[in-house]
Amino acid sequence: MGQPKVLGLFRFNRRIRLKTNIMQIQTINKDEKNWNILFEQIVKGNVIPVIGPEMVRIGQKSSTQFLIDAFAGLCGIDEGEMSTFSQLIYDKRFKDRELGDIHDLLTLNLNSASNASYFDKEKDNHLLMKLLSLPYFPFVITTTIDPIVENMMKRLHGDKLRVMTFRNDAGKNDDIVNGEETRQPTLYYMFGKADGKAGSFVVTAEDLLKFSRSWMQPNDSSGNVKPSKLSNVLANRYLLVLGYDYQDWLFRFFWYAMKSDSFGVEQGGMLAHTREDSELIAFLTNQAKAFSQVEPNMELLVERICKGVEEAERQLKPRENALYQVPEEGADVFISYSRGDSALVEELYKTFTERGLKVWYDRQSLHKGQDFMRQIENAVKRSTFFVPVLTKTIIQQAGNEHPYRLEWKYAVEHIQLIGGVPYCFPFFEEGFDMDNIVADIPADLKRHDAFGFTMLNYKLTAEALANHLIEEKGRRIYHD
Repeated sequence: MGQPKVLGLFRFNRRIRLKTNIMQIQTINKDEKNWNILFEQIVKGNVIPVIGPEMVRIGQKSSTQFLIDAFAGLCGIDEGEMSTFSQLIYDKRFKDRELGDIHDLLTLNLNSASNASYFDKEKDNHLLMKLLSLPYFPFVITTTIDPIVENMMKRLHGDKLRVMTFRNDAGKNDDIVNGEETRQPTLYYMFGKADGKAGSFVVTAEDLLKFSRSWMQPNDSSGNVKPSKLSNVLANRYLLVLGYDYQDWLFRFFWYAMKSDSFGVEQGGMLAHTREDSELIAFLTNQAKAFSQVEPNMELLVERICKGVEEAERQLKPRENALYQVPEEGADVFISYSRGDSALVEELYKTFTERGLKVWYDRQSLHKGQDFMRQIENAVKRSTFFVPVLTKTIIQQAGNEHPYRLEWKYAVEHIQLIGGVPYCFPFFEEGFDMDNIVADIPADLKRHDAFGFTMLNYKLTAEALANHLIEEKGRRIYHD
């Protein structure tokens, strides 16, 4: 598993009272470098947003506060007197009213057709829509239990939206197949969705602790199992967390459950939006290697993100567009690789394209809105050459599902149909054992001419492979 990354915790609160926090604001707001890291990683597709309750609105309130006030009002409790469901359910006035279990009440009311309009108002959630409209956020995690984020994403993606849920139930938890699925429009309810009984979604502090415990441990004493593949993806992506009001240890417990491997990793970062919890800022900075940003105005915050992304696009896209061209017909080369080797493959891609080879490279060649595995299969079988990048990462990832193994399968099928025409040219890290049973490299890939590289001679070997492919391509044109 690669180095975990953390970017972006925003909490939207209305008051900043302590002088020490004001000093923190002045210091942190100067940290343009960290902002630029966030914007660049968003444009590169490495950021997954995590949406919290303060980002989800009904009128002038968060959706959570709206629901709390609605139930509190039935019990004669003043608006705003309760700020959590835990406070509400233990209050004598709520108990005396005997309304029933809060989980059942929420399930009934959130799924009632007569209440549907409360949870589908784009005007109330224009900031959420503005953020989700960025094309770099197809995969979104929410810790809310109401359907507002889902409804907003349906407005953007229609029937293409896939909804998944962690229910704190080993038999019902949804998981992704691999990291490629984060390219598909998907909403993941991390703390459950209010469409079931108590224990299937988070309402009280006790629920939160149970869910966090299940997420933290692959298999805890209750038998609950976290979605391991999604968990692995989160550990290798930056998280942009918005709209939270967790305090002190409770938030820390939640964050640890999400990104426990991030602690001690120097390259981790975070943008925090807070009230007066200077101790929390210190914790995030020192333990999670985070950087904090205080901005009491959520509208300004979202505007800054959107403008920063726009600027990052201008900075990155011109040189990318000049280099990366999607082949309209069959490409000269299809590069097959592990996400863990992305940095190496970027250099290989540049080496090939600088020499005039048309390269099919999934980060640049996948067309949005199409079945990406079908695109990949067609591209493998229509490319003149197939270059699998084989490194020790393959061994480290054994046991996990990865699309490159399907690419190998498509290539082998193609090899068997075209006879002895040179097609496959493995590009492998010296010291990598192709016969290792754990790697499970197909025999039809191993028997072809291979180019071995080290970190010291990587560029020279990549150039040698590019020249070899150009010569082979020239021979075919000559004979044709």
